[in-house]
Amino acid sequence: MDDADTQLEAISDSTANSVSLLISILVRYPEIATVNFVPEGKILKFTFMTSSSISDRLWDAFCHKLFESVEVYASLVHRGAPRVKAERLEFDSVSIVEISRDVATLTQEEISLIIELARYALGSELISEGNSEEGEFEEELVYQDEMIETMLDDLRESVQQRKLIGFREEGRVLVFNKQTERTKS
Repeated sequence: MDDADTQLEAISDSTANSVSLLISILVRYPEIATVNFVPEGKILKFTFMTSSSISDRLWDAFCHKLFESVEVYASLVHRGAPRVKAERLEFDSVSIVEISRDVATLTQEEISLIIELARYALGSELISEGNSEEGEFEEELVYQDEMIETMLDDLRESVQQRKLIGFREEGRVLVFNKQTERTKS
């Protein structure tokens, strides 16, 4: 096997691991509507939806708590300075919240923290598909959390070139390659 074949196999493995990570996150956290992986900067974007508009006051309080919590968490686990960004889009009676985090310092526990902050701040307005954790066995949740952490570690160390998006549709989780440019043959 030559170097080119080894490199292609490594890219294929890293793509498979990235796809598995997006699927695992969506299965574990029904509050996340979509999750994107952006290879430039190794960013994960978590998208939430609400069934009503989010007031400026609520949004400001949520962002303050989010940034503060992520910074404190990172300092406690001795990770580098996290890059976190929060955006809100308003449509008639629906809001879309997108939280972006660099993979370099992201942990599974921090993903859980972000989810809990969203649950607390957005309450019953947060759209969630299917059952939440209450119906799950504790061992299954621990296993899912461990898998997510392992795949985050793999993603940090791999070379991933594909933009991926994972989302829910009719009870299924789908992941697609989101490349915007096509090469001509």
